[in-house]
Amino acid sequence: MNPYRDLLRSALFGLSADRSHSLAHAAMRWALPWQRLAAISHLDVVDARLETRFAGLEMSNPVGLAAGFDKNAELVGALSTLGFGSICVGSIMPEARYGNPFPRLVRLPETESIADSMGVPSKGRAYAVARLRRPRSGRVPVIANVGGFSSQSIAESILEVQPHVDAVEVSLMCPNVLQPGETFDEVGMLRGILDRIGGRTGSIIVRVPNDTTQMHDRFAELVERCVDANVGGLKVGGGSRIREPKLGTATGTLHGRAIFDAALANVERAAGFARGRIPIKGNGGVSSAADVLAMRRAGAVCVDLYSAFVYQGWTVARDINLALLAMFEQAADKSWFHASEHAATGTGAGLTFRS
Repeated sequence: MNPYRDLLRSALFGLSADRSHSLAHAAMRWALPWQRLAAISHLDVVDARLETRFAGLEMSNPVGLAAGFDKNAELVGALSTLGFGSICVGSIMPEARYGNPFPRLVRLPETESIADSMGVPSKGRAYAVARLRRPRSGRVPVIANVGGFSSQSIAESILEVQPHVDAVEVSLMCPNVLQPGETFDEVGMLRGILDRIGGRTGSIIVRVPNDTTQMHDRFAELVERCVDANVGGLKVGGGSRIREPKLGTATGTLHGRAIFDAALANVERAAGFARGRIPIKGNGGVSSAADVLAMRRAGAVCVDLYSAFVYQGWTVARDINLALLAMFEQAADKSWFHASEHAATGTGAGLTFRS
């Protein structure tokens, strides 16, 4: 019996997605109950075969929590107990933002997916940094996702946040703040950011745009610029724009299992451009150990997830990691569990799975 899936989820799903999100957020403001739950439920799977290195981070396993759940770095203590290899907070914006009109979240349970039009609500950089400065226990790496509307504001956020986290993930643009038909110069934004932060790139993860099928040349240039600047890693996903009349904006971004195939294709495309020179994190619809292995075969070193956390609950990282270990034991060809040639960087990056 899974307490979340069998009991709590049905109650939460009886409420609006926005209301459920707020309740879950409130429940995780205190770390102590989650520490006790983690101990009882054995959420932290400790096994040297799962150890993963990405962008200079030493992670106990390859399954991270993506940005979006803890936008203002208020839940780090609780989230760090749930067995993830890393947790990402944010997006942290330079100034406080209200975001888009409600409803901002719509569940699509038939595909275990979510449509969102959050519009990067944020309490601002100063608020998040004040919380990230607080001492934290545990060994789970914390990544801060930062966003903004100019290369200068993003660079300023990187430099201010960087001393208080293990890595910084840079979002070049959130699709939910673009107007219909509006385009964006991702390459120019990245160039401006890298120029302003100088050589402080080793712990930087650049989140490349999702819609790579329409920007082949620009995508290749983004990868090249990251390689040339010694950026620590790339995050590659597969979210896509969707019309959803139940959202306050009537349009949003699709996340969850419905986009996994697109995310997998984007990771493979990025790995082809990278040619093993920079490690890649896969994101988009990951919900099982089989998905993790598929991402690795496509060229990713590790993954992060969000929608699966909503649908499967607080045991999702434990369940995936235990399944990975079981699949490793049963596999005749254990090369499946090792980094592909595109993921190998020569610096120890990759899922270890030591025998």
